Amino acid sequence: MKIFIIIFLASVFLITVNGYSQDDNPDLLERLTDRLSEISDKPIDFSELSDVLEHLKTHPINLNNTTRDELSQLLILSDRQMDNLIRYTLTYGTIYSVYELKVVDGFDSATIQKILSYVIVGKEKERHPLRMKDLLTSGRNQLLIRAGQVVQQQAGYHVADSVLKKNPNAGYKGSQAQLYFRYSYFFFNRLYIGFSGQKDPGEQFFRGNQSYGMDFYSGYISLQNSGILKQITIGNFNVDFGQGLTLSSGISSYSIPGNVKKYARGIVPSQSVNEENYLRGVAMVLKNLNCRLSLFYSNHKRDANVTGIDTATGDAGIASSFSETGYHRTPREIEDKNAIRESILGGNVNFKNSFFSIGITGFHSHWSADLEPKIHPYNIFYFRGNQNLNVGVDFQIVLSNTFLFGECSRSRNGGLAILTGIRSTPDPRLMFSISLRDYQPNYQDLLSNALGQNSSNANEEGVQVTFNSSLFPGFGLSGYADIYRFPWLKYRTDSPSIGSEYQLQADYSAGRSVKMNFRIRIRSKQINNQEAARPVNVLEDEKSTCLHYQADWQVTDNIQLKSRIDWLRNRNGNSSQAYGYLVSQNLSYKLPKNHLSLTILYALFDTDSYSERIYAYESDVLYSYSVVANYGKGIRCMGMLGWAPCNKFEASIRYGQTWYSDRTVIGTGLDLIHGNTKSEIELQCRMKF
Repeated sequence: MKIFIIIFLASVFLITVNGYSQDDNPDLLERLTDRLSEISDKPIDFSELSDVLEHLKTHPINLNNTTRDELSQLLILSDRQMDNLIRYTLTYGTIYSVYELKVVDGFDSATIQKILSYVIVGKEKERHPLRMKDLLTSGRNQLLIRAGQVVQQQAGYHVADSVLKKNPNAGYKGSQAQLYFRYSYFFFNRLYIGFSGQKDPGEQFFRGNQSYGMDFYSGYISLQNSGILKQITIGNFNVDFGQGLTLSSGISSYSIPGNVKKYARGIVPSQSVNEENYLRGVAMVLKNLNCRLSLFYSNHKRDANVTGIDTATGDAGIASSFSETGYHRTPREIEDKNAIRESILGGNVNFKNSFFSIGITGFHSHWSADLEPKIHPYNIFYFRGNQNLNVGVDFQIVLSNTFLFGECSRSRNGGLAILTGIRSTPDPRLMFSISLRDYQPNYQDLLSNALGQNSSNANEEGVQVTFNSSLFPGFGLSGYADIYRFPWLKYRTDSPSIGSEYQLQADYSAGRSVKMNFRIRIRSKQINNQEAARPVNVLEDEKSTCLHYQADWQVTDNIQLKSRIDWLRNRNGNSSQAYGYLVSQNLSYKLPKNHLSLTILYALFDTDSYSERIYAYESDVLYSYSVVANYGKGIRCMGMLGWAPCNKFEASIRYGQTWYSDRTVIGTGLDLIHGNTKSEIELQCRMKF
């Protein structure tokens, strides 16, 4: 313990000295996953973020031939930066170096470092006709295989047959291993093919109800950039239009804390293995001059909690909700698999020029069974029935250094939702914005993913103000304030309530080898006071304060240190305050001559309860993610070894272990582990050909 503290403090305080300079790019995945884990009450598949970033690395944006739509995929640049970059290339011609961006209004060294891995400067894009010979010789293939599992035996496995005979749901039907594969092919920017499969722990594999092997498969074929036909995709895809208020599937660009404007990605092929929120069918995009037309049709079965059977057909007739876990390990979970069919038909038409954009989005949803959630006072406005229609209009207006945006959407029952905002950049070193939202309690949209504090875009009114400034080279200050109210009841909130969230973050960079950030976030919301002995629950304030400090130090070209401190305080009403902290040290070491890389993490955490849990992103193998919820008292260790003997092959092994000092069992139910240690191991290999 003493040795760890000495090493940690040394790395924190010595970080101010100059290290060796290296072109390093911050990991956006780490910046986004911590935040999403804290605010979401649903399972999140972060592999979609990995897909976006890895795609940009393998298909970097050519700054000499790009569009605002392409640049917006970076999730980094402001509207003014994108416009100034495009205007610069039109005025001065070819860019010969990424660092030439320093002369573009709004770009500084910090911004250039952030986009360095995702952009190139080259000649105009070459045309690549789709000829069979070229597809076979010039196409690029990749195959990735992964296996992992929890090392300790969990209660749901190896249950006695006599117990299962009495209660089939007393154990898992499959093995403890998690299996995953991913195949992808691309031919320049013309043809993309992807196919993935996953088996979760506890699910069967090539036996029982899984005679086809993996529990879930995902894939697509996408032809792009064929004249007026910009894209046609068959298989799995995500859609994202306007500000996401009418239609947005997948992870939103609102993942970035304080971001009030969404950068819509349109139709995007997907091979994510997220079993809860996906579209599968056919989609196409037509574009001519300033007009773009996107159309799609999705038809597939979804997991649902069935509560009634259609006596005429024997199929599901009523479902209380969609199942969001994606697990099919016990007979009860298997019964919910592919219980109802979902059909969605929709599209978007968008007109855009250099200063104005307007779009219309609409889609019709139909399910083979009625959705009928159990009625409670807080959910009387929830969607019920077997079909819905959503229509919305979005706009964007560019006026010099000011940007206006918004979207208005309506559901079939007449519910309305409105989001509008303004962003201004009065100085290249300062940006501020304000956004207003008003989502009526009866607005019903199961594919809405816009700015908000609620689990769905309904029953919410709020205003958010943000700013981002660069006070001097190497130092930036940003923050936001979000004040909101819920005009109707919520789960565990038996009357209209209010809340707020404030954040301030300082970023400091001493050259390209040293980066530090400090963040404070204060949140307040209202929930029921469960201890009040009254016939009607009264509300109490739930307040939390979080402090976060992280320092990244590129010691040499091959050694990098990351030090992190988190502190959290919670207080509910007049109850006593609860605390939590996490201190971690991460070391990354590369041995280029031996083609090896090593990452080691050591963390200490101590929280008073699960409510004070601290989410921490950990390095993981490609296309995977690890966001650990640290709570209780214990130590977290992780080690990952990578070997890449050539450009065509790489292999990784990852081992993580959490040791708790405040308990003798870990988990509950079928996931229970007898002991105070939980370990997981993961193996992965990737081949390119």
